[in-house]
Amino acid sequence: MPCFDRAVEAIHQQGYFIGEQFWPASEALAMTQACQELRQQDRFSPACIGRAQEKQRQETIRSDLICWLENDLAAPLQHYLDALEAYRQQINRELMLGLDHVEVHAAYYPPGAHYGKHLDRHRDDDARTLTAILYLNPDWQAEDGGLLSIDLPDGSQARVLPRLGTFVSFLSAEFPHAVLPTRRDRLTLTGWYRRRSAAF
Repeated sequence: MPCFDRAVEAIHQQGYFIGEQFWPASEALAMTQACQELRQQDRFSPACIGRAQEKQRQETIRSDLICWLENDLAAPLQHYLDALEAYRQQINRELMLGLDHVEVHAAYYPPGAHYGKHLDRHRDDDARTLTAILYLNPDWQAEDGGLLSIDLPDGSQARVLPRLGTFVSFLSAEFPHAVLPTRRDRLTLTGWYRRRSAAF
């Protein structure tokens, strides 16, 4: 399990963290294999947009497939959830964000898939507070596409290659972002920390 001190400090100072080679490669590779096994078991479904009662598939906006990580997980994925729980506790202890729990899915982007610019917090629900993304793609090169593009407060953009072990975290309501079209299979673990109450 990595040390989250740098991530917590970056969230405190600027609202986002980008850590290349942040996660131990051996652990990230084990998670890659576990996600590939979920795909072989046909556990991924087309991703939709909108809240639960209004969800719909709109491939012009989002064209990935997802698998929620909930029960009966392979050990590497359970260990990742345990690490995210440690991150939650440290964030709450040091930044007092009041995070209650995390929801996580694996996301598979086949060649050509993308996700248009969006915020992770829904317009009518402010429970999602902090986003956490781990990339699971060995030997990723710039020509493979699939970059995460994050709009920063100064008007610039951060572009993140989805390389194995890169960990990204940011305040969900403050950073519009997009996944650019990928040219090869792309795997991520994406999670959102939620507060128990939607009230500030």
